[in-house]
Amino acid sequence: MIQRIPYVALATLTSLNGTARLGNPLVTLQAAPGAIAVVCTASITTSSVLATFKLQVSPDGTTFYDLSGGTSSPITFATAAGTGSAVTTTKVLTFDIAAHAFSHVRVVATLSGAGTNTADVTSATMYYVPAGKLPA
Repeated sequence: MIQRIPYVALATLTSLNGTARLGNPLVTLQAAPGAIAVVCTASITTSSVLATFKLQVSPDGTTFYDLSGGTSSPITFATAAGTGSAVTTTKVLTFDIAAHAFSHVRVVATLSGAGTNTADVTSATMYYVPAGKLPA
C-alpha cells in the first residue's frame, strides 16, 4: 500500500483584501518526484470577493518564485465569488516533476475584491508520497 502523507500548508483563516497568505513550505526531498498534490479550499461569503491559489518553488527556502507552465496540471486557479451565502470551492493543484529541481515548494492563497469578511476563508493541505515509496 502506498503511504500518502497529509501536510497542512495553510490553516483555515481569513486575510485582508489583497494580502497573500504564504503556505508552510515543504522540503521536496521528503517527497517522491511528481508526487505532491495540494487540496485548496475556499469558502467565500462576500459577494465581490474571490480567492486565488498559486504554487511556488524555492531554491533555498527563502526566495520563492511563482511556478508556471506545468505540462499536465493547472498551477493556479480562482474561485467563484460569494453570493451572501458561503460558496465553497475545492480543487487540487499538482506540482510537476520539475518542481524537484528546487529545494522547497509552497502554496499561496490571496483574497481579493471588496473588503473581506471573517467568513471568507482559505485553506490548503499538501499530500505527498514519501521519497523512495513509489513502486517502480
